[in-house]
Amino acid sequence: MAYRGDRGCRPRTLFHPLNAYDDGDTIVLEVVRHAKMFEREPHGPTEGAPALARWTVDLAAGKVREEDLDDRPQEFPRVDERLVGRRHRYGYALGLAGRGATPSDTILKHDLVRGTTTTRSFGKGREAGEFVLEPNEPGAAEDDGALMGFVYDAATGRSDLMLLDAGSLETVASIHLPVRVPHGFHGNWVPA
Repeated sequence: MAYRGDRGCRPRTLFHPLNAYDDGDTIVLEVVRHAKMFEREPHGPTEGAPALARWTVDLAAGKVREEDLDDRPQEFPRVDERLVGRRHRYGYALGLAGRGATPSDTILKHDLVRGTTTTRSFGKGREAGEFVLEPNEPGAAEDDGALMGFVYDAATGRSDLMLLDAGSLETVASIHLPVRVPHGFHGNWVPA
């Protein structure tokens, strides 16, 4: 998807949206956007760090406003699945290292109401993947649940399935797997 904002011609590229919802006469899209893509490097997103942004599409005025929400390199953003297509408060993303192509040991929890971000590091030599949220019960608050994701440990060559408290990002459980789970796998929790 490409984007041309109302502050001049500003092409953008995105792979993964956090969420989108209607807000009166506007549509709000919260996305991880890349400033450039495939201009000098044909094999991947290495031409600038992807950052979290909000695009507000003003249908009446025919314009789009862009707002930077967090300029840390990040990808694979997720919200509570119960709120896809609706206004939400929290979003989670994988922190990236370098110019944005390499997973880091960190996940990010964005509080979009307060405008703050909490981080959780898994330690040197570890690489986090995409984390998904499973609420503790159907009527639970938006961050009352478990975040689940894979974390690769380069020293052992294996991955752990990590379960974190979505509110505090503290470890609830760690399941040691006998093999590595490659980066880039998307997943969802499906109750039995």
